[in-house]
Amino acid sequence: MDKLTNLHVKGFRSIKDASIEFRALNVMIGANGAGKSNLIDFFRMLNYSLTRGFQDPYLRERGPASSVLHFGPKETGVIRSELTFSSEAGSSVYRFTLADSEGDRLTFTKEEVVFQHDKAEKPASAIPLIQHPSDNSGLCELWAENDKTARFTKGFLQRCRVYQFHDTSITSHMRDYTPVDQGNYLRADAGNLSAVLFELRNEYPQDYMAVVRTLQSVLPWFGEFVLNEDGRRGVLLRWRMQGRAEYEMGPSQLSDGSLRIMALVSLLLSPPDRLPSVIIIDEPELGLHPSAERVVAGLIRNASRHCQIIISTQSAGFIDHFDADDIVVVENLDGASQFVRQSRESLKSWLDRYTLSQLWNKDVLGGRP
Repeated sequence: MDKLTNLHVKGFRSIKDASIEFRALNVMIGANGAGKSNLIDFFRMLNYSLTRGFQDPYLRERGPASSVLHFGPKETGVIRSELTFSSEAGSSVYRFTLADSEGDRLTFTKEEVVFQHDKAEKPASAIPLIQHPSDNSGLCELWAENDKTARFTKGFLQRCRVYQFHDTSITSHMRDYTPVDQGNYLRADAGNLSAVLFELRNEYPQDYMAVVRTLQSVLPWFGEFVLNEDGRRGVLLRWRMQGRAEYEMGPSQLSDGSLRIMALVSLLLSPPDRLPSVIIIDEPELGLHPSAERVVAGLIRNASRHCQIIISTQSAGFIDHFDADDIVVVENLDGASQFVRQSRESLKSWLDRYTLSQLWNKDVLGGRP
């Protein structure tokens, strides 16, 4: 399995200078404002940059440059980053530099990829992705598809997906019709959830039934989905209640928490060949009952066997479902985020007597306000 092994970021929001080692499962804990969401936003920025959406909508909505640069351009004029990936053949590195430019914008001033074969005797040469400063990443140019290393990097980053299921309002896309041909993968906001379930039912019936059974275990009133194509409008998230098979209900009759857990379960129980390379979720436990937290944590651990997972959480009880080696403590010291990987070995004497949540509450792990 191809993996993201390391990330080095300088100058992005609260991340002044940090190197982070990634494993199959990465659970970030820390106080509000420590920098967990900023790391997640870094991956969101990468997603936008691959689609010519870096300047608009990313910087327009989440910028401008002065709010993205660490303490603004007077202190930080450049963002630098290096991502390292591993594959069966060797390791690939993607580096880029974003500089403050006129109009409170950010411009790619350097961008390159390099592949080092495991059996190579000499260091490989870097392949430049841009020849001059650019508003967009060179990875979104058509020529990048012709180079194997650039194509691998772009493909991997496209499959690093940030998910946020917070919009469960009455106008949420999750509660609307979705064309049936848009169910290949779950979107960042789960706006195509009904189409994903429709395709799972038709193409992956065993995985679909696993979703239904899991939802029945955490939502005892839930019976089954009713997913029927309705002409040009597509498919709507309709369902039946346990014991009331004669009455079909619609998405407006689902609570916010129920809708959110339907999206989470559908994502985490996706067939292995449809899972992203990296799943990134901010506070997956938000709004969940403690019993549902346990189920979701189990799904996260299981999915991490097939792809990498990065999550952040504020729930002390939630981290008890994971191993100490999975935990990354995020601290903000003088406005700079630091990311410290924990280990079962270093905490062995403590874990003989306490749970991870107790150690967090006792401030043994750090990451407290």
